[in-house]
Amino acid sequence: MINSVQQFEFALARQKELITQLIADLVRIPSINDESRVQAYIESFFREDSFSIDSWQPDLIELSSHPAFVKVDYDYQNRKNMVVILKGKGGGRSLTLNGHMDVVPADLNAVWKHTNPFSGTVENNRVYGRGAVDMKAGLAIMMVLAKVLRASAIELKGDLQLQFVIDEENGGNGTLACILRGYCSDATLFLEPTSANYIVVSSRGAHFFRIVVPGVEGGIEYQHSLPNAIDKATILYQAVKYYALWRASQANSPLYDHDPTKIPAAICKIQAGNWPSTLPAQCIMEGSIECLPGEDIDQICREFSSYINEVAQQDEWMRDHPPQLEWFGLKFEAGLTDPNHEFVQTLKDVAKETLGIAPQIVGGGGSDLRLPVLYAQSPSVLFGPSGGAIHSTDEYVEIDSVMDILQVIGRFVLQWCEVA
Repeated sequence: MINSVQQFEFALARQKELITQLIADLVRIPSINDESRVQAYIESFFREDSFSIDSWQPDLIELSSHPAFVKVDYDYQNRKNMVVILKGKGGGRSLTLNGHMDVVPADLNAVWKHTNPFSGTVENNRVYGRGAVDMKAGLAIMMVLAKVLRASAIELKGDLQLQFVIDEENGGNGTLACILRGYCSDATLFLEPTSANYIVVSSRGAHFFRIVVPGVEGGIEYQHSLPNAIDKATILYQAVKYYALWRASQANSPLYDHDPTKIPAAICKIQAGNWPSTLPAQCIMEGSIECLPGEDIDQICREFSSYINEVAQQDEWMRDHPPQLEWFGLKFEAGLTDPNHEFVQTLKDVAKETLGIAPQIVGGGGSDLRLPVLYAQSPSVLFGPSGGAIHSTDEYVEIDSVMDILQVIGRFVLQWCEVA
């Protein structure tokens, strides 16, 4: 006779059509700095089965008093977090599944294979569109998992929380708001795209910076007698490239051996001048610098500041007219879950048992992972489906990978929280 656990696993395996439709629907709802329509869609999905739902607008004043708050120049009017709660019978470990509803902007000048970034086209066993893999697919996995779990009549010992959060792409204040509201678990799993081949147990810290390089405004005919701010900025631009190479050479973490960049540092935005034949009065460069787990992002920023100052001192013009280095915007710490933690090893074992291949345990870039680790005492990992072109033209998610991750997480929930 087939028991309820087997029925649950069989039911998960039959959800391909539903989960594909959910991903496509979610992709077709743009959620760039406005998750309201996606949040309403997901809430309606859960209301149909009378799930316990808590949705609220994060309080910017409350958030801004927390050391992990990432400064933003807007409020969260009409932008709601949502937590769906499957209350356990007691005696088991709790688990949080977390997914963000926002996506990064799409360049209006880019030419997408399927007419527009939010087409949600299903083709060749993929769903295409901005946010398909990062991370509307993760949201759909959470939705289907809860629906099938409820339909199977399985009761868990430990609580299962599904967190649908806002504003992850700008730093993570949505997940922080969940923690401040008291939503913490014995472990947290973020369904960020990793593929079934990797479990990510750490996140790098990061901080944005701005370098303002002075020059002298003047007509192009004076180019040989006036300092050009772009020329001077180029010296510092190259210096940052050398700094990034040096940082990568100093990296000493087995978790990042798979990553050729290891510790990113780069200038990604440059602006200078206001007329094609006038030398600019200044050149402004903006970029980001990161740090590995175990490093202090504030200390790394201080060392970087000293380096830039030292490079500037080697130039006669910048020695007397020093560039201004400013730190602004996104800033967060690094986070790390012990790779040998029972949570990590159990997920690895379940993945191997389900798919036949043990995922590699690695480190990752900046993410919300740090927040439950540092501020909720909750070991955390990233584990989600595979796809391609993340944050890029023709982003997509592999539907077969979505189904694999659904099966793994379904089994893991039963093992971690335990069946009552």
